[in-house]
Amino acid sequence: MTVTRFRLASTVFISALSINSAMALPIDWTGVFGVDTTMISNLRRTKDSITAAQKPDATAGTPRTGTQGIRNGDSGANFQTYVFKLNPTIIVNDGVTLKGELSSGYLRGGFAGDNAANNQQTSANNSGAANNSYFFTTPAQRSALNVNQMYMELYADTALVKIGRMSKHYGLGIVWDNGNDSWDRFLTMYDGIEATMKIGNFSLVPYYSKISSYNNNSATGTVGSQPAGGWDVRELGMSAQYDNKNRDLVVSIQYAKRSSERKATLYSSNSTTATGIERGKTSVTVIEPYVSKKWNKFKIAFEGSLQSGDYGNVYSDGTGNSKLSTTAYVLESKYEFNPKWDMGLNAGQANGDKGSSQKFEAAYLHPNYHIAELMFRYNYASFNEGGRSIFDASVNNTRFYKLFGNYKSDKWTWKSAFIMANAMESAKAGPRAYHHEENYSFTSSQKQSKDMGYEIDLGFDYRWNPNVTITGSYGYWFVGDYYAFTNTAEELSISNVHGGSLRATLEF
Repeated sequence: MTVTRFRLASTVFISALSINSAMALPIDWTGVFGVDTTMISNLRRTKDSITAAQKPDATAGTPRTGTQGIRNGDSGANFQTYVFKLNPTIIVNDGVTLKGELSSGYLRGGFAGDNAANNQQTSANNSGAANNSYFFTTPAQRSALNVNQMYMELYADTALVKIGRMSKHYGLGIVWDNGNDSWDRFLTMYDGIEATMKIGNFSLVPYYSKISSYNNNSATGTVGSQPAGGWDVRELGMSAQYDNKNRDLVVSIQYAKRSSERKATLYSSNSTTATGIERGKTSVTVIEPYVSKKWNKFKIAFEGSLQSGDYGNVYSDGTGNSKLSTTAYVLESKYEFNPKWDMGLNAGQANGDKGSSQKFEAAYLHPNYHIAELMFRYNYASFNEGGRSIFDASVNNTRFYKLFGNYKSDKWTWKSAFIMANAMESAKAGPRAYHHEENYSFTSSQKQSKDMGYEIDLGFDYRWNPNVTITGSYGYWFVGDYYAFTNTAEELSISNVHGGSLRATLEF
């Protein structure tokens, strides 16, 4: 009897395991892990002294003067970072798939050696005070697990529907960029719903999203407060696309309407003397045409961004609410001579702001969109002055040209590029002007050059194996007189910027 019960229990247990195994959801894991090291020399773009008194911050109570100089401090930078992105795909059934992206640290990675200055441990050794056991303690980490994306895909007869937190990409990525490249630190993130309806070569993609609904203003002591309507930021949009793969032709247009309420802390006012001023309500319309065409060995792509609407209290200097009226255009072209050699020319412009009208006219491209290894790639003021991340920099207020060429072999890709740029707007003696790197307006008394300089870049990719790539790059930026401006009769002496990086990237 006992043996029979044991056999019966064993049969039930094995059957249960079989059922659980049969019902297990398949999970596909992909992702990226990479480490790099970077060195930059002469990041201040001058060797002249710029003190805090000459360049006060927004809380100092003294208006900033528009100088392009960066405060005294380190003239060079040496930093190591890592990126880690993990993308799970869970197939629930034939009609539903769950997708996401997890990452560590800030900006989808972090700095090597990163630790908390004031951790939660009470030990004197761990807090950094009287650390007599220096080699035997481990500082607390600031790294955290971030849920950058988590959404469901619902498959229907008429549309593919996405619901949840997702990324969005459009065209060349000059405004909307999904951050899918291995070292993209930013992504266009939406919490909402999107439907892709496709008939033949035509597709229509309407969407609705919440960008922000949370008051997180530490200055007023309201961190952790509940969502309220006054802090909402919403976007409603639609894209229409014609994609003919037989002719290698893509034609599309994107329409988006973004609205923010008066207390939205996602958009701060660009204050010259104080902080805490509300931006006010904004309602911005973005229209973007995109065309891509390939003829055998030659490919060309064009994207434009037309932005207009109510932009709120952008100047915070008594001029009141502003209208947004700006444009940006990018053209990319490439010709493949043979499987080993290719050459291309990219050109574009992002409008600048005059600083003296009721219209805000500056356009800022997505931080993932880079044109050079040094120019517009880093927020140089943040190295010594703090504020935004050093990676939070955008192509703005410029007309640029980039000539590049690549040579490919079985495992190697050698790259070279020449970039030159001129400012669309610069200060003029008399009227107000706008500081596009640090985002504030000022009264100008001197004329500023429009020459931003030119840059030479060299680099390589070495395919160690199908999953690992070693990348090296070096850039030399001949800094233009645009950055010599001090708003006084005596300009800065210019010092050229150069630097390079080495990185290893694992894709799986």
